[in-house]
Amino acid sequence: MFDLVCLVKRNIYTFLRDKTAVFFSFLSVIILLALYFLFIGRQYTTGGSLDLIDENLRTFLGVSIIMGGVLVINTISLSLGVMGNVISDLANHRLDGFLVTPVKRYKIILSYYISAILVTSILSLFMWGLTILYVGLLSGYWYTLSTILQASGLIIFYTFISASLMIFLTTLLKSVNAFGALSGILGTIVGFISGIYMPLFVLGKSMIYVASLVPFTHMTIILKNVLLKEPYEALAKEVPQEVMNEIEVAYGTVEIGILGQDVKMWVIITAILLLSFILMFFAYKKMNKKMN
Repeated sequence: MFDLVCLVKRNIYTFLRDKTAVFFSFLSVIILLALYFLFIGRQYTTGGSLDLIDENLRTFLGVSIIMGGVLVINTISLSLGVMGNVISDLANHRLDGFLVTPVKRYKIILSYYISAILVTSILSLFMWGLTILYVGLLSGYWYTLSTILQASGLIIFYTFISASLMIFLTTLLKSVNAFGALSGILGTIVGFISGIYMPLFVLGKSMIYVASLVPFTHMTIILKNVLLKEPYEALAKEVPQEVMNEIEVAYGTVEIGILGQDVKMWVIITAILLLSFILMFFAYKKMNKKMN
């Protein structure tokens, strides 16, 4: 157990010491936040009945929408950033030093996974905490304790899933350059496909079918529904139900099933969780092979 803890600490320190890696891990989030405050935000909070509601409520709505996507992307980009240690250690032959020690191989592989979960969870929860304070202080609306706990639980759960998918992707790469290219574009691609940058209904039915096959789309829908619970309750008092139905579609909080078929969300999440375990197994096999 001591050797596993030491390896996890080493991976965490290695990632945090590399300021460039930390920056690029947040790059997708930075791009999304910049797009929201410069362009996207107004399309979600203006127009029709929304122009008549209180400015503070519009702020509450807007931040809840964007953070439902940002926090999901954060679990992807951060866990992938920490997984950069795998590529770096392989490229620089640091793993050779580990392999001549009595430390079992599964512990070496597990240490990368655990360090990604710890770093991603802590930083994502920190961002969520800043969101709570930002919304409360700026708009006067505060998330309830139930919403805070639900969102925090989802963030940790999503971190496990994202880390599993990212460690598998990492094992498919063979160079630092390939990893840099992937980490630079993955968050942006996921943002478009999963309906984070813009509502899926704008992209057409075929795009919705594609998005329904991406796990992060459903993860975003669930988190948005949690964060928008209080804003929706406040908004429902000011606009008709017909408008609320349109808003739910526009904000991307309506379940889309799989390929147009009505599939319950719990079934989808169970399938995603099963997929993450399967990819973890294949990642372990591929890492073991690379170590040989």
